[in-house]
Amino acid sequence: MKLPGAVLVLAVLLALAFLALAAFAATGRLFSLDYTVQALVQGGRHRVLEAPMGALTLLGSGYVLAVLAVPGWLLLRRAGHPLARALPALVAGGFLVNLLTKWLVDRPRPRLTQYGFPSGHALGAAIFFGALIYVLWTAPVSRGWRWAGTLASCLLIAAVAYSRLYLKVHWASDVAGGLTGGAAWLLFVLVALDRRRRPASP
Repeated sequence: MKLPGAVLVLAVLLALAFLALAAFAATGRLFSLDYTVQALVQGGRHRVLEAPMGALTLLGSGYVLAVLAVPGWLLLRRAGHPLARALPALVAGGFLVNLLTKWLVDRPRPRLTQYGFPSGHALGAAIFFGALIYVLWTAPVSRGWRWAGTLASCLLIAAVAYSRLYLKVHWASDVAGGLTGGAAWLLFVLVALDRRRRPASP
C-alpha cells in the first residue's frame, strides 16, 4: 500500500509540535492546562483502578515493548513484510529520541524526580501500536480484524498515556510530547520505507 503524500506533511507537523513542546519544557515552566488536567485526573482516582492503571502503564515500558518487538519482528520477517527491515531502526531511533530529549530538556516530573519530558511510555506506545496499525493495513488481513485491531491499538495508546497522568509520573505536556514525538518518528520511518519500496522511474 502506497502512503499518501499527506503522511509526510502530518509527520512534519507532529515533529514541529514536539519541538515546540520540548522548547517550552526546557524553560522549566508548565502550561496552566498541565495543572488543570492533573487535578482532574487525580480527582478521579479510586483504589479499584490502581492495579489496572499499573498494568496498563507497563504496556508502554521500554522493556515490555522490547520483549514484544522481538516476536513481532520474527513474524514480520517470516511473512516478508517490508516493515521487518525498518523495525530495528524504528526501535533504536525511538529510544534515542526519548533519551536525548530527556537529557536536553530535563524538566522535573510532578513528583519532582528528573527527566519528565517527554513521557517515554507514551512515546513507545505511539511507535509500537502505531506500527501495528500500519501492519494491519498493509497485510492480508480481513476488514473486521483490521478495524478491530486499529481501534484496540488506539485505545491502548490512549490508555498508556492516561495511566502516566493517573499515576502522577508525568504532566499532560510530557505525555503530549511523547505522543507527538513517537508518532512523528514512526511516520518519518514509514515514509522513508515507502519511498525505498517504490520502483525507480524509467
